[in-house]
Amino acid sequence: MTQTQKIKILYAIIFLLLTVIASFLGKRITRRITASDRPAVSYYDIKVNIFNAMPRQTGQILFLGDSITDWCDFEELLPDMRIINRGIAGDTTSGVLRRLDEVISLRPSKLFLLIGTNDITNGTSIAGIAENIRQIISRLHDGTPSTKIYVQSLFPTRYNASRPNTSIQELNAELKAIASETKCIYIDLYPLLLEDGMLGEKYTIDGLHLTGLAMSKWIEFVKPCLTE
Repeated sequence: MTQTQKIKILYAIIFLLLTVIASFLGKRITRRITASDRPAVSYYDIKVNIFNAMPRQTGQILFLGDSITDWCDFEELLPDMRIINRGIAGDTTSGVLRRLDEVISLRPSKLFLLIGTNDITNGTSIAGIAENIRQIISRLHDGTPSTKIYVQSLFPTRYNASRPNTSIQELNAELKAIASETKCIYIDLYPLLLEDGMLGEKYTIDGLHLTGLAMSKWIEFVKPCLTE
């Protein structure tokens, strides 16, 4: 084999290697661009999509709220009852308003509302949260007038600067007044898990979300309302 032939073979090998590398890198870049171009889908969007696809089982008991509701295992805590869970972790009063048509379509016999803590974290004023709650209740009264509505107070927090208990108590006072104004039933959950002026250590995982023990106490507390 001549020197010229050896050089040609070497160039051919180098060209082949460069072609393979370029193809590999091109596919990776394409995948990254494609992934980055996809619109972000939030947990809220996913849950709303799932709720809208569920069968319309009317006349049931429905819990509506954020992560406190979302992460409660009603099937195990209330095995003899059919509870529809319409909680979405991270949800706010505005989020509930946007998805309220689906809730109304279920025509629940009873509805337990627990919402507002994420609004506080997001910087929404107490007056703004209260106005959204009024709108929620007004739309429920109009859309499903036979539904009995229970307005639950917010639970306290523990060392949670973004959700101070002073703000929670202020909002709870508004919720109590709104329940009275709108002929709803107010359920005061705030003292239930309170220890030393805040959410008891054994009742929380992170200063906000509830432990299994806390959820059991909550459901046991509202059970008379479920069965009356």
